[in-house]
Amino acid sequence: MTVSLFVQTMTAMLAIAGAQAPSEPPAAIRRPNLQVLTTVTESQLFPMMNAIADSLGVRCDHCHVRVSPDPTKTWSLAGGWVWDRDDKQSKLVAREMMRMVLDVNTRQFGGRMAVTCYTCHRGAVAADRFPPLPPRDYSTISDTPAPTLPAVDDVWKAYVRAVSNPARAFSTMVLTATDDRSEGRHGTVEIIFKGTDRVRFTSRMPPEGPVSQAVNAAAGWIASGTGSRALRPEEIPRVRRGALRYRPIKIDPPANWRIVAIERVGSRNAYVALTEVDARTKTMWFFDVATGLLLRERTTTETALVPLQEQIDYEDYRRIDGVMLPFVMRSSDGSPFDTSTRVFTSITHDVNVDDSIFEMPGGGRGLPPGASRRLPGSKVLPTSSH
Repeated sequence: MTVSLFVQTMTAMLAIAGAQAPSEPPAAIRRPNLQVLTTVTESQLFPMMNAIADSLGVRCDHCHVRVSPDPTKTWSLAGGWVWDRDDKQSKLVAREMMRMVLDVNTRQFGGRMAVTCYTCHRGAVAADRFPPLPPRDYSTISDTPAPTLPAVDDVWKAYVRAVSNPARAFSTMVLTATDDRSEGRHGTVEIIFKGTDRVRFTSRMPPEGPVSQAVNAAAGWIASGTGSRALRPEEIPRVRRGALRYRPIKIDPPANWRIVAIERVGSRNAYVALTEVDARTKTMWFFDVATGLLLRERTTTETALVPLQEQIDYEDYRRIDGVMLPFVMRSSDGSPFDTSTRVFTSITHDVNVDDSIFEMPGGGRGLPPGASRRLPGSKVLPTSSH
């Protein structure tokens, strides 16, 4: 890998969730050795590979060749990948399995992605042929009728009441958290809000230096030890959406959402609200039946081969200045290198925040226009990855 830890791992939640731009070219233009996933975009390629690896319970080196990784860095950051080499038989087998999955879905399901790698493998290289013995017991209890589901407006009102006084106009909000990530990496995150339109994130993940990002009105920037640059227009709404997760009310209710089920989230029952972002992307929110609080958010995006999922869990709600806020946020997607647990150590309101921290440092020079950076609670995929 050629980009920093923060670049690779901090923004696990929005790039997949956002629909891919129709003008985005396929990754095969840059990677001519792609033989099956020729129509997949660059921004979806590595998340898809991670999902496939997770489905089989393997790492990237199961199929791919690695030459001279940096021994001073963690496994996922050590680099040395030569993606286009076909030395390993497992990579050739993987291509055939991908063709089989695509063929089954095309022939049997009209192109709908009903069968995936996980359907058969369930986290193992060898797919099981037999159910476990002894067989499971069949219940003799009569099926219970499906529960009556509430209207989505009622669930939303219960959520707003549970948060309590969410319309209170805090002039500023400052949150600090520890950030424990996969591979034993530990750092901190600071999020600062001022008014309704300004937010700044700062991540520190040793041994990397701090990386900051801010949105101020209609503009934004990102900066690290190598320089700074303005955010591209399509990045700004992603950052704002990510920032919303740290506010008391964490979603903007979409017009087309509806309550579709009751599911368990840990030990809690939750109403599941579903919205279709576009033809390939769906988002679900899980609201505690008893308290009304938001417990989980999950986005699923269908791709050419496997669905890509992202999830945030909200835990340990506490009342701070009249509003309920989670003191633990867990994020995950299809990559074992992208898991994160943020435990908030301080949440304060109406403290003095200087306007200058939202201005771009360094005159906007240093980071190339195409550089990607991980941003807390949102996702910009890296230009190189595991």
